[in-house]
Order: sequence, then structure tokens, then C-alpha cells
Amino acid sequence: MKRFALIVVVIVLLAPQTFAGTWNKSYADAMKKAKSANELVFVDLFADWCGWCHRMEQEVFPSETFQKATDKMVLLRLNTEDGGDGTRFAQKFNVNSLPTFLILTPDDTVAGVLRGYAPAKEFVTEMESTQARYRDFQKRAASEDTFATDYKKRFDLALEYTQHFAFNQAELRFKKLTAESKAPVDIRDRSYYELAVAQALQNHFGEATATLNAFAKVQTKGEPYERGRLLQAQMYWQQGNLMAAANELRQFKARFPSSPMKDNADQMLQVVQQQLQKK
Repeated sequence: MKRFALIVVVIVLLAPQTFAGTWNKSYADAMKKAKSANELVFVDLFADWCGWCHRMEQEVFPSETFQKATDKMVLLRLNTEDGGDGTRFAQKFNVNSLPTFLILTPDDTVAGVLRGYAPAKEFVTEMESTQARYRDFQKRAASEDTFATDYKKRFDLALEYTQHFAFNQAELRFKKLTAESKAPVDIRDRSYYELAVAQALQNHFGEATATLNAFAKVQTKGEPYERGRLLQAQMYWQQGNLMAAANELRQFKARFPSSPMKDNADQMLQVVQQQLQKK
């Protein structure tokens, strides 16, 4: 009887692994396989302390539902605190909650992001919806020539490229919108700002500053311009130039006392000043 009970326990413990896929632990290896097979990459970003991450590992990933959904995908698990690929991913994609899951293309852009725990069926449903939205985006991108004179659609497409971390494609489109004389002023101004954002997200701070300087030559008011000045302050802050960040924020408050972003500027300035006092 004891032997029978032991066998049952072993079977129960091993059962979830029946549908377990092969997880890569190296980003380079996973991308190599994805490019070779032209498959998407499912990335699980976790940490050892994350209870919901462990539930995903124990309940969702071994399920037949999940395994069927990822049968044609490359699987990659990265610990966000490993000091290596996982840490770099968390920083690159601004991961601030766990678990977080990325669906990457073979070109290393982001097809979609999922956050948090969900039972297998619900999780796979959201995965499939995310992939469907990405396919819709691809269709819009493929038909781009058909809306060459629709500046709003062109701007929205460029913004989607940024959201998918396809920064080169985003920059190309935003630059065109800033340069075309027929583009509406609001589209031009928003394109300048979003171009600077795309550059800053890549830590190309010099390029982003040059973009904001060019923007200032054609516009000195409006929400995109004000956002651009706050972005410049944030870039100074991120680079450790606290004095320049403080000066930019003080100038912002003086020039735009009624700005809806005044509270953001006040909060940023307060933190920067505190950091300056500690030096």
C-alpha cells in the first residue's frame, strides 16, 4: 500500500511536466533559434522572490493549453536580478512589476507585453489577443502607402512603432512628419516630441536634445513643446546633471505657470533639489 501511494505521488509530481516545453536561458541562443525558424519568442521575466511568478511556473507553463499556444514559439526565461540578460531586459523594457511577459519578433522588436498572473486559459486568450493586435499592426504598416496624405494615420503608425520598440522605423517616420510642409502644425509638433522620446528611450540623449532644439526653432508653446522641456529636464536628471535639470525645471515653471504639467515639474524639481543638497 505504501509503495502504491509512493507511485501515485511520483506520478502526480511528474504529471505537469508532460507538457513542459524547453526553456532557453540565454537571450542570444533564443534569438538565434527564432531567426532560424522565423518564430516569435515568448519571454518570461521573473525573480526568485516573486510568488506569482512561481505560480505561473507551476500552474500555467506546464499546462497543455499554454504548451499548445506556444508550440511554434521559442521560450525564454530570464531572472530580472541575474546581473545579465534578465537585468538588462528589465531595464530596457522598463519592467516595474512581475511577472511580466514579452512576445518578441525575430527582429528583436516587441509584438506585445503581458503583465501579471492569470490561469492558463485566460492567459492564453490574452496572449492570442496580443498577437492578433500585432498582426493588425503589421497589416497597417504594409498598407502605409495607401494613406500617404492622412497625417493622423501616419503619426499613429509611427507611434505604434515606438510602442513596439522598433525605434529606427519610428524615427524615420517622425522625421518625415517634422519635415513635410503640408503636415498640420499639431502633427508636426507632436512628431518632434515623439521623435525625441524615441531617441531618449534608446539613451541617445544627444540626438534627443538636438531634436528638441530644432523643435524650439519652430515652436515655443503648446503641450508637445511643454512636454519636450520636461523631457529635456528628465534627460539631464537621468545623466546625473542635476544642476541643468533644476535650471530647466525652474525655467519651465517661470514660462508656463498655468501649464497642466506644472505639478509634474514641481515634483521633479523637489526631488532634484533634494539630491543636490545631499551632494
